[in-house]
Amino acid sequence: MTAGYVPGSGSEAFKPAVMPRSCVYASMGNEACVLVVHHVRERKTGPQIPVTVLWCRTHRRAFTLYPIGHVPYGRRAIAPVGLDGEVVFSTEREPREPREPPEPPEAPGKRLPAWRMTLFESAFAAIHEQTVKLTDPRWWATEAAEQLARGAAIVGVHPDLSVPEADAIAFRLEIPRLVLRQAADAYERGRGRAARGRVIVDVLGQLGDRCLLDRLLAAGACAGCWGAVTRWDAASSGARGRVFPGRGAPAG
Repeated sequence: MTAGYVPGSGSEAFKPAVMPRSCVYASMGNEACVLVVHHVRERKTGPQIPVTVLWCRTHRRAFTLYPIGHVPYGRRAIAPVGLDGEVVFSTEREPREPREPPEPPEAPGKRLPAWRMTLFESAFAAIHEQTVKLTDPRWWATEAAEQLARGAAIVGVHPDLSVPEADAIAFRLEIPRLVLRQAADAYERGRGRAARGRVIVDVLGQLGDRCLLDRLLAAGACAGCWGAVTRWDAASSGARGRVFPGRGAPAG
């Protein structure tokens, strides 16, 4: 379960902006749970703030409330968003086509989401690093290779995805299925990490900056990268917050 975090007071560095009304063990239609703070724990990777662990007196179980943009056991954020869920932009600008006239110096241009602060950073790094053949077992054993493959699954271009899974991911990312299928073909044909990283970066460039977190949460769940995610925020509706369904969920 995820929720926004805000700066706390006193000994609290950060605290959840909204406390859930139900725990992750509650079923649809159940009454609200009785939740209390069990403890706060530090994380060596992933969220750079202490995360809150809640105890449900109704179900007598504990669970962690992760900051928005993070998932359990994740080392990096899955989307370029802050603790409040708002998109974080980088200082980079969208590349211009060669035929386009140059912008005046005072024109700000279109800002890009800060993808390098997420697990997709490996895709950007691969483009600028020396090409390594994907048949080299030494490269596949690295964490960067795992992140690249995980990113490919989330955006629907990994060759191990089934057709229904890829279709569901395209629907949730709001990218035309044909466009994503062509990207998947290019990813499978790519024989170096730079080539495959470029495919992922190109797909990210088509996402824009609208509802990025929502779409990536749903896509990653469809890809089997994590289970169904429940997010609590001011806009959540219902007693269980907003649920992003996992593998096998219908596309619409």
